Amino acid sequence: MKKILITGIIVICQFASAFSQTRADDVVGYYLAHTPTAKEKFQVEIFRATNGTYEAKVVWVENPEFRQRLESLQMRNLSFDPRAAEWRNGKMVYDGREYNVTASFTNDGKLRLRGFLGISLFGRTMYWDKEMGLRKN
Repeated sequence: MKKILITGIIVICQFASAFSQTRADDVVGYYLAHTPTAKEKFQVEIFRATNGTYEAKVVWVENPEFRQRLESLQMRNLSFDPRAAEWRNGKMVYDGREYNVTASFTNDGKLRLRGFLGISLFGRTMYWDKEMGLRKN
């Protein structure tokens, strides 16, 4: 009886932790974002690369005047750390500069991205909203 009880507790704990933890592919999808300064809206697709890391590319831009500038935005090499429930070691190229990037989800479901040069203290945080699919112009 004692073995059955212990086994049951272990199964329940594993079942509960499977639903409460962030999984690596949770980041995959479309996100509505905006430029930090001009507040121009654009949509980004995050996908799993063939090497197992995560990458992103701009797939929709609200203002055609910003299209070329925003379409050059790239994110690559994000790798998932399950202990911290965040994606780390990413690189984002934007406006001619390469930034280090980390990403995690907030309690309200937004994707929190921290871009920085050198150390995280000297950087900027962006929040992206997950969307159901690709926007069309």
